[in-house]
Amino acid sequence: MRIALLALCIAFVTTTGCAGRSGPQFDKSDVENIGKLIEQLRTAFNAKDSAKAAALYSTTGVVMPPNRALMRGRQFVQQYYDDRFAEGASDLEMTTSDVSGQGNLAYASGDFRLNLVSKDGPKRRDRGKFLWVFRKNNNQWMIEYVIFSSDFSAPPPA
Repeated sequence: MRIALLALCIAFVTTTGCAGRSGPQFDKSDVENIGKLIEQLRTAFNAKDSAKAAALYSTTGVVMPPNRALMRGRQFVQQYYDDRFAEGASDLEMTTSDVSGQGNLAYASGDFRLNLVSKDGPKRRDRGKFLWVFRKNNNQWMIEYVIFSSDFSAPPPA
């Protein structure tokens, strides 16, 4: 009985380990499509089009900005962008250093630079890092999560 159970376990491990990947493959076209999605967000940001930026997120998309509350759902993601534009955020530049994934999930990481101009203060340049998570649904990549941090300290409250 023990030998039969051992043989069954070995057969299971051998066949499941050799079965290969199931589900959709993540390939070069996915990397290219995610790159295009990132560029669409940069373009919408620089046009100060919060609705277009939010439309690139899934319906449950999340922005996790530094020194702020988490924003979940397109309505709140759009509000986040409206708030950033009201603070004078502009001229976003991004350099993506890594895009990878498996199946319907992917991530991208890199760095960003942008201008911040407060209503009564000088323009300052911000830079930092980002990590994005994407989900492919109905053959379309959407932003699920964005988290980023500045390389600089938060300015003191006004």
